[in-house]
Amino acid sequence: MAGLEACQADPTLADTLELLAKNLAQAQGKLFPASKLPADSPAAIDMMRRGMDYLAQALKTLQDISSDSPAIGAAARAIAQALQVLHPAVLVAKEEAVKRSVPPAAAAKPTGETASINVQTMLNMNTDHQFYAGFSENIDEGGIFVATFDPKPIDARVIVNFKLPGGRPVTARGRVHFVREYNPTTPDVAPGMGVQFTDLLPEDRKAIEEYISHRAPMFYDDGK
Repeated sequence: MAGLEACQADPTLADTLELLAKNLAQAQGKLFPASKLPADSPAAIDMMRRGMDYLAQALKTLQDISSDSPAIGAAARAIAQALQVLHPAVLVAKEEAVKRSVPPAAAAKPTGETASINVQTMLNMNTDHQFYAGFSENIDEGGIFVATFDPKPIDARVIVNFKLPGGRPVTARGRVHFVREYNPTTPDVAPGMGVQFTDLLPEDRKAIEEYISHRAPMFYDDGK
């Protein structure tokens, strides 16, 4: 709320307020009820991580504004500070929940279930979600980086739903190839996971290749 109040004080930021207010309201809608629950309960952990995703979207909104307004810096600092507090708290809560309810050996085993992941923002030049490839620059050997504070384990099977510019929907099967954890020292680098495609329709592959001809994919070297 400190971030929103900072922007409300600057009339030149009126166009930004609607999106910023929406993201912060969604974050508050997750974080407030989470504060009423035991911190290491599954419901509280899920709500806190979802709240962090909305805060990250709000921070991204501010970082994309071309303005030297002091309100932008004040709002970004307030949101970044909230993320710095929440991230370690969520990690500790998850560790405590696992220790109490799941034997360590069982927790390490993959469930074999396929998770569905919806990328809520349409991919464009400004999103943290982006495609990635290796030395070959072949999308068949790469995939999509999903910016999130709630990554799935490496090798987990997932179905990713996203939209390309123009609104074209794409659904692809994949596996989690790598995970990038949140680093409070570099808050502008989005945390998330790289999902390597394992099943992609030819027409979707063609649409993705057209997209990355205009926005080069990020590079990822898995060391192989």
